[in-house]
Amino acid sequence: MSAITPFEELLQQVTRAAHDLWIKGWAERNAGNISVRLKQEQMPENGTATQDDWHELGFEAPALAGEFFLFSSTGCHMRNVELLPERYLGIIELDEQARRFRRVWGFSGGGRPTSELAPHLIAHAARVVASAGADRVVMHAHAPVLIALTYSMDLDTARLTHLLWEMHTECVVVLPTGCGFVPWSVPGSIDLARATAEELSKRPLAIWQFHGAIGTGPDIDTAFGLIDTAEKAAQIYKHAAACGGIRNKLSNAQIAALARAFSVTPDPEILGE
Repeated sequence: MSAITPFEELLQQVTRAAHDLWIKGWAERNAGNISVRLKQEQMPENGTATQDDWHELGFEAPALAGEFFLFSSTGCHMRNVELLPERYLGIIELDEQARRFRRVWGFSGGGRPTSELAPHLIAHAARVVASAGADRVVMHAHAPVLIALTYSMDLDTARLTHLLWEMHTECVVVLPTGCGFVPWSVPGSIDLARATAEELSKRPLAIWQFHGAIGTGPDIDTAFGLIDTAEKAAQIYKHAAACGGIRNKLSNAQIAALARAFSVTPDPEILGE
């Protein structure tokens, strides 16, 4: 049996993530979206054989000029991606000014990239700079308890991060730079994209008020894991509050001790040291 290609392996990873988003309840109906900035070896064998016309982005992302991206489609139900990946996933190419895009693979039946195209691409541009090119994945999910926190509490980046650090031992290890908080904007809008990029230029995870989480990383597992860890901390907070209130939580000294033990540096402005 011949080994699978890097492209086939990537499709397996993306379809697995889409399945997990659905199973966890993070992607109701057509919620949630995934994008991957492709390496050359991850391109399908037919590469750019099915080029469409160019379409205007409506914004510029010069850090991404000439790059190729795998995207979930607009209207995509994550539960169906594993059944018809070539219909619900597709590859787009950005032109040399990063002002236009065209389809080069997938989106069979006339599909297009997710309606969150602008937040995804501008998030990619921010993480290309912040990670020196290492980060390639952007994932958006409707993680329900994180969303609930944005309705029930007055939050900003520092308050949200501190809550997550205090409620789950793993959080400062996985998210030493914190979790960004992005005030509400219309989904898919340039305003949302720019506010998200501002947070993602400093940290790999952000929460959209009343909307969901956007995780980034060098691979699918990392981006998914960031959202999963933050959502678990929010669940612990919810369960503890329901069990009579938050009487105990990790102190700043304990959080700092965890950081030293795992050789990470928490944001000092958030930790308060």
